[in-house]
Amino acid sequence: MIHAEVLITSKTKWGEQYCIGGIEIATGRFVRLMTPLGGYQPHNSPFEIGDIWKLKYTYNPDKPPHIEDIRVYGRSFVKKTSKLKAYVTANCKIWKGDYSTLFDGYLRWTINGSGYLGNPKKLPPNSVGFWISDTDLEWDGEKYYIYKKGVFIKKRIPYKGAAPPLNVIPKGTLVRMSSAKWLKSGYVGVEDRCYIQLSGWYL
Repeated sequence: MIHAEVLITSKTKWGEQYCIGGIEIATGRFVRLMTPLGGYQPHNSPFEIGDIWKLKYTYNPDKPPHIEDIRVYGRSFVKKTSKLKAYVTANCKIWKGDYSTLFDGYLRWTINGSGYLGNPKKLPPNSVGFWISDTDLEWDGEKYYIYKKGVFIKKRIPYKGAAPPLNVIPKGTLVRMSSAKWLKSGYVGVEDRCYIQLSGWYL
């Protein structure tokens, strides 16, 4: 059993539950806070972005690259920090530049511009990470943030965070990216996929 302080970095909608992401402060390790039974956190979860909690937990990694899951058995609130962005910038690897830098370059893209991981032999070390885009990300008013450059480059990234969407996430903003769990294709010759999503930003 591990006892450690965790900084909460994301709160992502998952039906009526929340997927809570964080960083183990002492090690910089990414974690995803699951219940003792391995489920997502309930809708009334007390965990909020910027919180630091002292947690009692065990590691419970899922199929790579989703290795961040921990089962939380106890919790004690420590404090709210205003230095979340500074901590991430100082302690975490950050993808910088265009969409090709995301997930260490392992992403594939569908014709309609959705990014996904598909080759189980070519995966990043984690299913989450941080990105500073080289262009604005524009909200389409429904579901996606749009990365667009010129006439030919247009990528769409679904937003799953709990906070209301911004109309524009300005270029140079630190954002958190994640990939959904593996989705079975159901078609012969088509690989299983885990699609990427945007889970939050830090202004």
